Amino acid sequence: VDAEYMGLEGADQERFDRLRYVELKHGRIAMLAIAGHLTTTAGIRLPGDIDLSGTSFSSISSGIKGLNEVPTGGALQIFAFVGFLELFIMKDRGFLGLGAPGQFPGDFRNGFDFGWDKQTEEWKTQKRAIELNNGRAAQMGILGLMVHEELGNVLSILPPGAAI
Repeated sequence: VDAEYMGLEGADQERFDRLRYVELKHGRIAMLAIAGHLTTTAGIRLPGDIDLSGTSFSSISSGIKGLNEVPTGGALQIFAFVGFLELFIMKDRGFLGLGAPGQFPGDFRNGFDFGWDKQTEEWKTQKRAIELNNGRAAQMGILGLMVHEELGNVLSILPPGAAI
Protein backbone atom coordinates (compact mmCIF):
# COMPACT_ATOMS: atom_id res chain seq x y z
CA VAL A 1 0.00 0.00 0.00
CA ASP A 2 1.32 3.43 -0.93
CA ALA A 3 2.32 5.54 2.11
CA GLU A 4 1.23 8.75 0.38
CA TYR A 5 -2.23 7.27 -0.34
CA MET A 6 -2.57 6.31 3.33
CA GLY A 7 -1.55 9.79 4.47
CA LEU A 8 1.56 8.41 6.20
CA GLU A 9 4.30 9.79 3.98
CA GLY A 10 6.60 11.85 6.18
CA ALA A 11 4.57 10.95 9.29
CA ASP A 12 6.44 11.09 12.56
CA GLN A 13 6.45 8.58 15.41
CA GLU A 14 3.71 10.48 17.24
CA ARG A 15 1.34 10.13 14.27
CA PHE A 16 2.17 6.44 13.91
CA ASP A 17 1.58 5.86 17.64
CA ARG A 18 -1.80 7.64 17.45
CA LEU A 19 -2.89 5.49 14.51
CA ARG A 20 -1.71 2.33 16.28
CA TYR A 21 -3.62 3.39 19.42
CA VAL A 22 -6.82 3.86 17.37
CA GLU A 23 -6.28 0.55 15.57
CA LEU A 24 -5.88 -1.29 18.88
CA LYS A 25 -8.95 0.37 20.35
CA HIS A 26 -11.09 -0.50 17.31
CA GLY A 27 -9.74 -4.05 17.43
CA ARG A 28 -10.70 -4.40 21.10
CA ILE A 29 -14.19 -3.09 20.40
CA ALA A 30 -14.53 -5.49 17.45
CA MET A 31 -13.43 -8.44 19.61
CA LEU A 32 -16.13 -7.53 22.16
CA ALA A 33 -18.67 -7.13 19.33
CA ILE A 34 -17.89 -10.59 17.92
CA ALA A 35 -18.12 -12.16 21.38
CA GLY A 36 -21.41 -10.37 22.09
CA HIS A 37 -22.94 -11.24 18.74
CA LEU A 38 -22.04 -14.92 18.96
CA THR A 39 -23.13 -15.16 22.61
CA THR A 40 -26.56 -13.62 22.04
CA THR A 41 -27.08 -15.50 18.77
CA ALA A 42 -26.36 -18.73 20.69
CA GLY A 43 -29.30 -17.79 22.94
CA ILE A 44 -27.32 -16.80 26.03
CA ARG A 45 -28.95 -13.74 27.61
CA LEU A 46 -29.02 -12.04 30.97
CA PRO A 47 -31.93 -13.11 33.15
CA GLY A 48 -34.67 -10.66 33.99
CA ASP A 49 -35.88 -7.46 32.42
CA ILE A 50 -33.98 -4.65 30.76
CA ASP A 51 -36.49 -2.00 31.88
CA LEU A 52 -39.27 -1.46 34.41
CA SER A 53 -42.01 -1.99 31.81
CA GLY A 54 -41.13 -5.69 31.60
CA THR A 55 -39.06 -5.93 28.42
CA SER A 56 -36.93 -9.02 28.99
CA PHE A 57 -33.36 -9.37 27.76
CA SER A 58 -34.38 -12.56 25.99
CA SER A 59 -37.03 -10.72 23.95
CA ILE A 60 -34.40 -8.53 22.25
CA SER A 61 -32.99 -9.92 19.00
CA SER A 62 -29.27 -10.33 18.46
CA GLY A 63 -27.19 -8.40 15.96
CA ILE A 64 -28.15 -5.20 14.20
CA LYS A 65 -31.88 -5.91 14.56
CA GLY A 66 -31.52 -5.85 18.33
CA LEU A 67 -30.14 -2.31 18.33
CA ASN A 68 -33.59 -0.95 17.47
CA GLU A 69 -35.28 -3.09 20.13
CA VAL A 70 -33.29 -1.80 23.12
CA PRO A 71 -35.45 0.73 25.02
CA THR A 72 -34.32 4.35 24.63
CA GLY A 73 -33.39 4.64 28.29
CA GLY A 74 -31.18 1.57 28.04
CA ALA A 75 -29.49 2.83 24.89
CA LEU A 76 -28.79 6.17 26.59
CA GLN A 77 -27.29 4.37 29.60
CA ILE A 78 -25.02 2.32 27.34
CA PHE A 79 -23.97 5.46 25.46
CA ALA A 80 -23.27 7.33 28.73
CA PHE A 81 -21.28 4.41 30.17
CA VAL A 82 -19.14 4.05 27.04
CA GLY A 83 -18.61 7.82 27.01
CA PHE A 84 -17.53 7.74 30.66
CA LEU A 85 -15.05 4.95 29.92
CA GLU A 86 -13.73 6.83 26.88
CA LEU A 87 -13.31 10.15 28.66
CA PHE A 88 -12.11 9.07 32.09
CA ILE A 89 -10.90 5.47 32.31
CA MET A 90 -9.51 4.09 29.05
CA LYS A 91 -6.67 6.55 28.76
CA ASP A 92 -3.13 6.08 27.56
CA ARG A 93 -2.14 8.45 30.36
CA GLY A 94 -3.81 6.79 33.34
CA PHE A 95 -7.04 7.57 35.18
CA LEU A 96 -8.49 10.96 34.12
CA GLY A 97 -5.42 11.42 31.92
CA LEU A 98 -3.38 12.45 34.95
CA GLY A 99 -0.88 9.61 35.04
CA ALA A 100 2.35 8.93 33.25
CA PRO A 101 2.09 7.94 29.59
CA GLY A 102 1.74 4.25 28.83
CA GLN A 103 4.75 2.23 27.76
CA PHE A 104 3.25 1.67 24.30
CA PRO A 105 0.18 2.76 22.31
CA GLY A 106 -2.93 1.17 23.80
CA ASP A 107 -1.40 0.65 27.26
CA PHE A 108 -4.54 1.06 29.39
CA ARG A 109 -3.22 -0.51 32.59
CA ASN A 110 -3.69 2.87 34.31
CA GLY A 111 -1.12 2.14 36.99
CA PHE A 112 -2.07 -1.52 37.51
CA ASP A 113 0.49 -4.14 36.54
CA PHE A 114 -1.31 -7.53 36.32
CA GLY A 115 2.11 -9.20 35.90
CA TRP A 116 2.99 -7.46 32.62
CA ASP A 117 6.20 -5.91 33.92
CA LYS A 118 7.50 -9.32 35.06
CA GLN A 119 7.56 -10.68 31.49
CA THR A 120 10.40 -10.57 28.96
CA GLU A 121 10.45 -8.00 26.15
CA GLU A 122 10.14 -10.81 23.61
CA TRP A 123 6.99 -12.10 25.34
CA LYS A 124 5.49 -8.58 25.49
CA THR A 125 6.20 -7.96 21.80
CA GLN A 126 4.61 -11.29 20.87
CA LYS A 127 1.47 -10.60 22.96
CA ARG A 128 1.08 -7.10 21.47
CA ALA A 129 1.38 -8.57 17.95
CA ILE A 130 -1.18 -11.27 18.77
CA GLU A 131 -3.63 -8.66 20.08
CA LEU A 132 -3.12 -6.48 17.00
CA ASN A 133 -3.73 -9.39 14.62
CA ASN A 134 -6.74 -10.68 16.59
CA GLY A 135 -8.20 -7.18 16.54
CA ARG A 136 -7.74 -6.94 12.78
CA ALA A 137 -9.41 -10.33 12.33
CA ALA A 138 -12.28 -9.32 14.62
CA GLN A 139 -12.86 -6.13 12.64
CA MET A 140 -13.24 -8.18 9.48
CA GLY A 141 -15.32 -10.77 11.33
CA ILE A 142 -17.89 -8.37 12.74
CA LEU A 143 -18.13 -6.66 9.36
CA GLY A 144 -18.79 -10.06 7.77
CA LEU A 145 -21.47 -10.90 10.35
CA MET A 146 -23.18 -7.56 9.78
CA VAL A 147 -23.13 -7.98 5.99
CA HIS A 148 -24.51 -11.52 6.20
CA GLU A 149 -27.15 -10.38 8.66
CA GLU A 150 -28.30 -7.68 6.23
CA LEU A 151 -28.24 -10.19 3.35
CA GLY A 152 -30.47 -12.46 5.45
CA ASN A 153 -28.17 -15.48 5.51
CA VAL A 154 -26.24 -15.00 8.76
CA LEU A 155 -27.59 -18.26 10.21
CA SER A 156 -26.04 -20.19 7.32
CA ILE A 157 -22.56 -19.21 8.48
CA LEU A 158 -23.14 -19.79 12.21
CA PRO A 159 -23.17 -23.10 14.09
CA PRO A 160 -26.38 -25.15 14.20
CA GLY A 161 -28.85 -23.98 16.83
CA ALA A 162 -28.06 -20.28 16.43
CA ALA A 163 -31.07 -17.97 16.24
CA ILE A 164 -31.52 -14.28 15.62
